[in-house]
Amino acid sequence: MNFLLRILINGITAYYLVGFLTWWCIVIMPFFLGCFIKENYFTHFLSGFIGIGIAWIFLIINTDISNQSIISEKIIHILKIENVNLLIIYTSIIGGLIGGIASITGYSLQRIFIKDLPRKTYRD
Repeated sequence: MNFLLRILINGITAYYLVGFLTWWCIVIMPFFLGCFIKENYFTHFLSGFIGIGIAWIFLIINTDISNQSIISEKIIHILKIENVNLLIIYTSIIGGLIGGIASITGYSLQRIFIKDLPRKTYRD
């Protein structure tokens, strides 16, 4: 499956699932894509990281605009962060790491049950 398509699937499903499920539902789609798509660890991590990270950026900005930054201002005072933009960046990185690790976990589960055949090397 195409790398960009996996990023879109991860991001869109995470954006809409968080609306009516709990926050940890963002790991569902990267996990299943990792289980069913055969790539390598780096591309799985990167697609989960980018897709979920971008979805969280949009979710946080949407939440921040809807409550006029009341919650964000309280959180930056508690965590002693300089401004709201850094808070958005930090939380999107955390969400991206969660998505990347979920994708790697799914791929690792796939590799447990589906073993690759060893390649035969032909020597002259």
